[in-house]
Amino acid sequence: MRIALYVHCFFPTHFYGTEAYTLTLAKELIALGEEPVVVTATLAGEPAQKELVEERIYEGVRVVSIDKNLFPNRDVRDTYEQPALRHPHERLLRKIAPDVIHVCHLISHTTALLEVARAMGVPTFATLTDFFGFCYNNRLEDAQGELCAGPDAARANCIACFLKLVGARPEAKPLTRLGADPRLRPFVSKQLARLGKRQDQPFHIAGFTPNDIVARPDILREAMGVYCEAIAPTLFLKQAYQDNGFPASMHVSHFGVDIDRAPKRLRLEGDGLKLGFIGQLFPHKGAHLLLDALRASVRTNLTLKIWGPDDQDPAYYATLRQKAEGLAVAFLGILPRAELANALGDLDYLVIPSTWYENSPLILLQALASHTPVIISDVAGMTEFVEDSRNGFHFLRGDVESLTEVLCRVADDPALATRLSAATFYDHTPADMAKDVLAMYRAYGLSDADHGIDPPALKDGAADAVELGFEGALEPWFAYNEAALHLGEAARETIAPFPPLDLMLATSGLSRPEDFARHGADIMRALASAHETDLHAYRAWLDFGVGVGRVARLFKGYRGVYVGVDVDPRMIQWARGNLPWVKALHTAPRQRLPCGDQRFDAVVSISVFTHMNEDDHRFYLAELHRVTRPGALLMLTVHGQKAIERASADPAILGLLGIPPDALQAASAALKEGDGFHFTLQSGHLTSRAYDYGITFVNRKWIDAVWTQWFDIESYVAGAIHNFQDIVVARRK
Repeated sequence: MRIALYVHCFFPTHFYGTEAYTLTLAKELIALGEEPVVVTATLAGEPAQKELVEERIYEGVRVVSIDKNLFPNRDVRDTYEQPALRHPHERLLRKIAPDVIHVCHLISHTTALLEVARAMGVPTFATLTDFFGFCYNNRLEDAQGELCAGPDAARANCIACFLKLVGARPEAKPLTRLGADPRLRPFVSKQLARLGKRQDQPFHIAGFTPNDIVARPDILREAMGVYCEAIAPTLFLKQAYQDNGFPASMHVSHFGVDIDRAPKRLRLEGDGLKLGFIGQLFPHKGAHLLLDALRASVRTNLTLKIWGPDDQDPAYYATLRQKAEGLAVAFLGILPRAELANALGDLDYLVIPSTWYENSPLILLQALASHTPVIISDVAGMTEFVEDSRNGFHFLRGDVESLTEVLCRVADDPALATRLSAATFYDHTPADMAKDVLAMYRAYGLSDADHGIDPPALKDGAADAVELGFEGALEPWFAYNEAALHLGEAARETIAPFPPLDLMLATSGLSRPEDFARHGADIMRALASAHETDLHAYRAWLDFGVGVGRVARLFKGYRGVYVGVDVDPRMIQWARGNLPWVKALHTAPRQRLPCGDQRFDAVVSISVFTHMNEDDHRFYLAELHRVTRPGALLMLTVHGQKAIERASADPAILGLLGIPPDALQAASAALKEGDGFHFTLQSGHLTSRAYDYGITFVNRKWIDAVWTQWFDIESYVAGAIHNFQDIVVARRK
């Protein structure tokens, strides 16, 4: 599938967050067999291209660049609506002939691109990396330097931001400077907004047309209606766009980062605390606040390294150098990407003191992935990822005193850095990110088969199952997995491998691959029939208690995100080496899951809540709520009345449970007459001094009373698996 990735500027000249996201996404799409083409621009004022449109290859990615020197911005409207670009966009799109347009940033291409995409009927998607779609200054910061909710009804606050910006320019005319004066600006902005409502005969003053700003949100909103769907990397950004009338569907997909995730080097006693700042050196990034706080802390064991260009804002850079005099601060210039992991590995804390609404900055995610705790301003685009005092600290935005208190705290307890590092992680990878993008396309019927690539020749249902796996028809795939062992070695090679006998016994009590395959297929059939929505509809699964993949092995061929977690390191090690479609993560008992917030849209958990005590039930239900998206599907198995009846009637089943008859009787009484929950300690393969492991029975009454704190119960299927375990189908609130 050919995918045109549109971005405002690109490597090697431009290399910050959105550009890095676009490059990474393009590389991962190539790895997945797709054909991305990055479409970018040489910005007006930069060295001109020889041709209007030029092509190059950058790190294996095809890049097409439009020379914006030929289309300079004559006024404010040209920054978002530039009709002169329609013809170049149309010519370029006809040449590239993409199956999908994906806008990573619109600013250089303007609504002209979206108008052409609509006219040509090319499916169009977006990743919303900042606030350009509704905010004039792109930062959600008002003219007083306070955080903003977006354009007001009259757009007066947007005009105030414009006046502040142009009034500060050296070439600003006296009238413009007068209107930008903070004492006059509120009144002038309201009057210009009122005059800016005129569209038939727009009002002009000092080369400025107020209607350009008044009309901006509406023009962009109408144009963005062409998007089939958009990705927001944070809940905060998604909500901000929703609050400002975004016209298309959105879902959250966190950025993926590729960095060495090895544990940090051990700190030696007596080492000083190393702080770092990595990013652009503009006032809204807040490096000056960090320097002021460092001086105010009067802590001699704190050192600071600042990485960032010295030529973006020379006056501001000079101010930073002045503030750093006499402090243990090193200015190290631009940090090459190849050196980022080593730089973060050497830091005790990364500090991000931004004064604006940062939106999931990549450097924040890279720090977390490298187990580097972070100290951040308490703005929503970052606090989603940083839990205060667990994997970093928050301080009041723009407040030097608040930041100073945090610096003093970490300086006075150097060992705190090591403790926080152990709880700091970020697991989302670029491959996860790209798979989520492709899943979004597929949800709209876009695939290679739709665009001239013939599907494999299939002779029958079995051949279909072999070719497509989980992505094909499910029942033939399940049946094929059951039959493959009897069809010879060649057939066995086409299904997922089986675990060694000891691990198979430990997780299932089964000793034959045939039985293991059949059990997995039975479980999947039960899950598929437990609710109406097709299992294919969910593109980010969590297998809570993955074991050695009795369920996960049936997901072979799945192109979405499938994460499996387990407390048994032997199981995780085997899954990592044998089930490549599974991202297998080891978990610690009664600790947070190693997954980001609102990551998954479906959870399966077989024979896990059947072994937990009540406190652990509540803890892990809360964790599953944390890692799932609103409306996510959860299918979790429990032992209920059906299991008690089977064990009471069949001594063999009671023997498999490994509990005495009186415990079963106590469980029956608890479900019929008690609170509906009963737990008996059991000796099993996960028995440990670190946590309770046993046999648990619950009834629907207890589930309705407890689970509904976090989930709506959609259905309860008694005896769904082998007429023994019940499946609870829940939806995340």
